[in-house]
Amino acid sequence: MLFNSYFFIFIFLPLCLAGWYLLNRLKRFRTAQGYLIGMSLWFYAWYNVSFLWVILGSCLFNFGISLLLSRRVTPQMRRLLLITGCAVNIGALGVFKYYNFFVENINVAFGADFQARNILLPLGISFFTFQQLSFLIDRCRGDAPHYGLLDYLSFVTFFPSLISGPIVLHASTVPQFQDRERRRFSSEGFAKGLMQFSIGLGKKVLLADTLALAVNFGYENIASLDAPAALAAAVGYTLELYFDFSGYSDMAVGVGKMFGIELPENFNSPYRAVSVKDFWKRWHMTLSSFLQTYVYFPLGGSRRGRGRTFLNTMITFLVSGLWHGANWTFVFWGFLHGLGVAASGIGGRRGNGPGGEKTAQASGTGRGGEKTAQASGTGPALSQSARRFLCQAATFAYVCMAFVFFRADSLGDGFLLLSRIFSFRADGMLLQMAAAMEPPEVYLVTKALSLAAPSLVGAVQAAVMALIFAAGFFVLSRKNTVQLISQNRISLRFTLWLAFLFAWSVASLSGVSTFVYFNF
Repeated sequence: MLFNSYFFIFIFLPLCLAGWYLLNRLKRFRTAQGYLIGMSLWFYAWYNVSFLWVILGSCLFNFGISLLLSRRVTPQMRRLLLITGCAVNIGALGVFKYYNFFVENINVAFGADFQARNILLPLGISFFTFQQLSFLIDRCRGDAPHYGLLDYLSFVTFFPSLISGPIVLHASTVPQFQDRERRRFSSEGFAKGLMQFSIGLGKKVLLADTLALAVNFGYENIASLDAPAALAAAVGYTLELYFDFSGYSDMAVGVGKMFGIELPENFNSPYRAVSVKDFWKRWHMTLSSFLQTYVYFPLGGSRRGRGRTFLNTMITFLVSGLWHGANWTFVFWGFLHGLGVAASGIGGRRGNGPGGEKTAQASGTGRGGEKTAQASGTGPALSQSARRFLCQAATFAYVCMAFVFFRADSLGDGFLLLSRIFSFRADGMLLQMAAAMEPPEVYLVTKALSLAAPSLVGAVQAAVMALIFAAGFFVLSRKNTVQLISQNRISLRFTLWLAFLFAWSVASLSGVSTFVYFNF
């Protein structure tokens, strides 16, 4: 089931909310929790009912391991139970997500002839596997209590975050389900949730899906692209992915608020980052937090010298890349981000890295930094705002370059698209891309023009494409969703704007599409 569908918005969500609050009002608290779990499983089974056995089997297995850990067992037995739990979880993920990837690479490397299998990837398996792994690790450490079955299933299956995150941790989620005060309907919480849902829906339907038309054209015709079209494809995908994924996260967090459950925010204006390290403090923040806590820190973090810090950083981002997908393109994307984060860290320690707060202090000058450059004899100093802009532009360019491989079907396609950008050739492919990027709102206009004034069709399509890209960058330059929703006072103008955005988005749902992160 999709958030951006008529059935979800007008049937499933109202039914779910009505049943949840009615049962809680009648003080049937456990029944209400069971009802929500059942609705969440229906939401999950909507895609493929056969996936139900995967998530239910995963939940029951991990709950069973937790039960065993709650008994008085020796440290050796606790360690064995944890190893068993991790092995089964990672093994299941490996079979469903990486079996064919490993088979293909073994065949190439060793000349073997293992057969690939047609294995359907259960939706959200990467997300609910990571969530349960974190719980098992915390249980083994003694950092998590044993929860009842209803609480545990609520934590894992809560439908807003089930398919594509945000990755939720038991410590922040289960206590909310146990708090009966949160089960009382709050008009303020519901209103803020609806606002956040509307913003996310607009990001997805009006921006991401429209940008995808141009991006898909570009990546399907890489060999034919000229420099402007290749650049538009690369930048377009960088924008599309943000509006698609942050739109989903906004909708998930918004729906959570409607139920009185605060899910963690996943984005904080990532394209305003001043370094790759800063980018990962703003992009997919729940994944960053998980990898830092359960991969980077156990490896030793930054406590064992620069060489080990670099190695730990690279391992963490290679894991991140492989988590996203079974393709060398994702591994290489993780490698690029690992290099970027490592370089950001080295630059920050030297006091001259992009966005490093220590820069001015290390030179013994004021916060503006003007005296720093002059004292070192490097010529006129840039203002703090100019330096920040240059750092943001450089970071965006690097992230954009890395996302080329995230989207490409192969490493060869990724390098080919980058080579097209630097071909400095322009032969009109951008106009063909603009023709492919025709949102429903302008379809009738271009059809009418094709009859009345055919010569103007290309100009209108190009203008629409430029307007959509400009709208994307304009939205990025404004307050983000969290800043808008957290305003103490919501004006009538803002409320009317949100109502218009919601109505426009719903009216555009005829071309329903899935979310990019459903693939992960």
